[in-house]
Amino acid sequence: MTPQPRLQIAWHIELDKYDGMDRQQMENRGVWSEFQMAKAKIIQKALLLERDTLLLDSDIIITDTIDDIDLTKELGVSPHYMKDEIHEKYGLYNGGMLWTKNKKVASDWILFTRKSRYFDQASIEDLARKYSHFEFGENYNLQAWRLTLSSGPIIQNFSSSLGSLQYKNKPIKFIHTHFLDKRFAGFNELIINHLKKAKMYKILAIIYRVLQNKWVLRLPLQPIVGLGHHKNDSYRELPILFMINNRDVDVVYDTTTIHCWIEPNILTYDRPTLEWCNKELLNASLLLLGNGDVNVEGEQIKDIVTVKPWIFWPRKPMLLEKTLRINGILQYDERQINSIFIGNFENSVQEKYRNTHVSWKDVISEYHCIAGTEHKFTHEEYLMKLRNSKYGLCLRGYGSKCHREVELMAFGTVPLIADGVSVDSYMEPLIENIHYLKVSSPDEIKTKLDATSHEQWNNMSKSCYEWYQRNVHSKNAWNHMISEILYG
Repeated sequence: MTPQPRLQIAWHIELDKYDGMDRQQMENRGVWSEFQMAKAKIIQKALLLERDTLLLDSDIIITDTIDDIDLTKELGVSPHYMKDEIHEKYGLYNGGMLWTKNKKVASDWILFTRKSRYFDQASIEDLARKYSHFEFGENYNLQAWRLTLSSGPIIQNFSSSLGSLQYKNKPIKFIHTHFLDKRFAGFNELIINHLKKAKMYKILAIIYRVLQNKWVLRLPLQPIVGLGHHKNDSYRELPILFMINNRDVDVVYDTTTIHCWIEPNILTYDRPTLEWCNKELLNASLLLLGNGDVNVEGEQIKDIVTVKPWIFWPRKPMLLEKTLRINGILQYDERQINSIFIGNFENSVQEKYRNTHVSWKDVISEYHCIAGTEHKFTHEEYLMKLRNSKYGLCLRGYGSKCHREVELMAFGTVPLIADGVSVDSYMEPLIENIHYLKVSSPDEIKTKLDATSHEQWNNMSKSCYEWYQRNVHSKNAWNHMISEILYG
């Protein structure tokens, strides 16, 4: 699965004998309580290594920090907060959550469950009678059953604000529900709607990963006439490669959007400027900004949606990865071109930055800059020339990033970054003199290249290639990206 959880996990494989049986089958065979008491056994194992432990069922999604456990007590229990007749039948406390620091609690739980009126749950009442304990509040362990089995209506007790989901004006610590069970559709929809209002994109992404059993990347279905038109190159090739390289990634095409998304509502904005921003931004919990700069374009839309820096990508990722796979990268002495620029200008914005009075061509070994949409080289020829160069000049394009920076780094070719090119607005920002050389004039190019030793170039080339492999190459980029989204 991607990403690997950032947890120290110790696995104890002991439940294989129950494989293939559902709850009803286990109850019929009289082993349901035995199965449930694996909870007590894992508590025992945890307390061999830790001072205390919190048992949580696997159908729980944590939504806030658990920070108010009463360490003076021996036991923490979670009331159902439901009707009295429910408590009488099923037990006052929920068996899916239990905290303790006392090693004896687990063995007593097993003992009391043998005579319990309702499996592992009613026996927790016996534990509470024996051990000093506290009760978790109503904002803990929000179960789907509470919506229908509470003594009064509870919907109005839910509220949300930016970054926070509350129950009775207290942050909800975690929810306890089966997202794939149609019986709980009303509760699940209630929770998801509040999370969207709160723009809690991390929790929403995790829930949809549960719902769909995969991360789903949603792309506009082409052809689209007008603002949504796209050639399906650039970033839009990467989701296909992500899907090929990761078993838990899927791609779907959508006729109702002009934007790219990570389900349900992380907008992966892959356009060069904000011209393509439309009312869809209102539905996004997070916008990942590909081109542009979070401190420039991001500032312009920050009141509409949370904006964070993203990656950038080659013009043709599939072709670049194929070229890289077949040909690899060259060492310093194998590169026949000292510095290169290949580009064109198709509009007035590109012309402003590329067709200037600055004589870049006087200091660049191989310089090609033409007007119009026709290109001097095929894209494969273009990539091979970048591969064969030690340095590559980067001039701003229609947006403040250009495919060229990323393409150069893919081959370990050191970028020469001119004014106006964004290098900070990446999930992993580029670092001057590590990933690139900053140049403001042709004279500065000559000075800096003369001052850069063979060893320094080797180090920078290696750093560029490794940055590309981590952040952009499809074998690693998805895992790196989703890790940054969830843990960044």
